[in-house]
Amino acid sequence: MAIARCDKHTPEGVKYDYAAYALPIGYPETAAICGRVGCEEPARVWLTKDDHAAFKRGIRVFNIRTHSAKLRVCDDLTTK
Repeated sequence: MAIARCDKHTPEGVKYDYAAYALPIGYPETAAICGRVGCEEPARVWLTKDDHAAFKRGIRVFNIRTHSAKLRVCDDLTTK
């Protein structure tokens, strides 16, 4: 399950293993905002291994961990 985090709050030591991130459409001028409480910085969409594999297959819409929204990403991918 993907997670939205800014550059300052990259996901570390969390339940899922995030190996790559994709940029939401329009990054950094995006509606995707870091999920950390109190942070309002633009977020990258961090992908689990399964999400990463889906990205490679052409999937560009990902559910985020809270199930409250879905995020569409562009075609660029960055790995850790």
